[in-house]
Amino acid sequence: MVPGGAETQRLFFALWPEPELGERLFALGGDRLRVGGRWVVAENLHLTLAFLGSLDVALRQRLEQGADGIRVPRFTLALDRVGCFRRKGIFWAGATQTPAPLLELVGALKAAQAACGLTPEDREYQVHVTLARDVRRCPPEGPITPSLEWPARRFVLVESHTDADGARYEILRSWELTTGTRGEARGARGEG
Repeated sequence: MVPGGAETQRLFFALWPEPELGERLFALGGDRLRVGGRWVVAENLHLTLAFLGSLDVALRQRLEQGADGIRVPRFTLALDRVGCFRRKGIFWAGATQTPAPLLELVGALKAAQAACGLTPEDREYQVHVTLARDVRRCPPEGPITPSLEWPARRFVLVESHTDADGARYEILRSWELTTGTRGEARGARGEG
């Protein structure tokens, strides 16, 4: 709750994989990590684009209006490596190359946040799908062979619910990426 008793929702924008890719990512984690931790269940696997925090309904609606104006082409993301954020104990799957449309989408979502008076994260965007949390011993970074191809066709607004069983995510709304004249983009820009 925020002052005045207005209800809030804990929200983020994300790419959400089709169930088959979610299962392949889940299996990848099981293949690579045998050192403990809390596994992310297949239906919760996602790529966060922008974490929004706890927002009231009016702010959520303004953000949705901002997202309505985003025009970014579809793209394919190649998840080709695994690694670990040691300090946070997070085992992840990531990309060596970040497609330019993905960076464009993240930038557009940051602009939408700023237009609503929110302060978006200012650190460089890192492509990663969290496979496990609270990992005690991080395995070495390494390749995923063959890479997992993720055709990104839409982005979603998600609400995070936390209970005794852990996190549960609910997709509230989705936006299609464009199929405009730029077609399916596959280039790379920046480091993932």
